[in-house]
Amino acid sequence: MEKKIPAASSGFESLLQSVSAAAGREAVSPQVAAEMLRIQVMQSTLALSVSGSGSNASSFQSTQSLPGALEFGLGLPTAYRGTAALETAEVEGEPVPAPLPPMRPAAAAEVEQIEETATQYLGTPYRFGGEGADGIDCSSFVQQVFHANQIDLPRTAREQINVGSDVPPGELRKGDLVFFQTYAEYPSHVGIYLGDGKMIHASSGKGEVTISDMNSDYYRPRYLGAKRII
Repeated sequence: MEKKIPAASSGFESLLQSVSAAAGREAVSPQVAAEMLRIQVMQSTLALSVSGSGSNASSFQSTQSLPGALEFGLGLPTAYRGTAALETAEVEGEPVPAPLPPMRPAAAAEVEQIEETATQYLGTPYRFGGEGADGIDCSSFVQQVFHANQIDLPRTAREQINVGSDVPPGELRKGDLVFFQTYAEYPSHVGIYLGDGKMIHASSGKGEVTISDMNSDYYRPRYLGAKRII
């Protein structure tokens, strides 16, 4: 039976025209464009290789539906979407992270002072129950940093988690207290958030006050939540 290549080619040209029309409505990210082109080329190649008019018609209808399904990157991970994709996702009802409101100038100044005080402790030895320069534990470190800035906190992480306001997921800011469940069933570790997924804390694992990535394999699954003091 003779293959109906001209019909398939005509279908492929229509497909390219529909893709161009979709791309013309709104800019897409390079990753999305590459993914669309890769899938469409694969589908078109399959359409050309199928024998019989029934198979060609079925393949052509399948490829015609692709631009609508992949338009603007929907279905791809959010991290790979451009601005246009996020706007479309919002219309479609997908969650889109909202920008945080600006911090009050007075609060921003306080947070900067907290960070400056905290970094002065870098390298201080860790000691469970310690409260001085010869050794300090996580909650004493946090307590002393805030006390130096005229903010009084309880002594233990278990108590500190009950102070301040809850911070919703995805809304962490510099100066927030971050809590973890480590050696006990209750909140047993605390640090001060520095931004960009980093915290400063007195680490028993490192043996000193240090800066760590909260997204590490150790801390990420142990994260309990955060409290905003300022």
